Amino acid sequence: MLTDVIRAIDYSDCAEIALMLFCFAFGLMFLATMRLSRNATERFAAIPLSDNVETPRDGQ
Repeated sequence: MLTDVIRAIDYSDCAEIALMLFCFAFGLMFLATMRLSRNATERFAAIPLSDNVETPRDGQ
């Protein structure tokens, strides 16, 4: 009985839903990165080069 139910489930829409969720999340991240100031962007870029650990958003 359970195998019949699982075989009857249609997963054809799952790929489209997953693609829409991915595009939505990607769009949100793109907008968030475009809203960063130049100063914050330069401090984020300098994180791998610096020896001291600091949060880039503290100095805004």
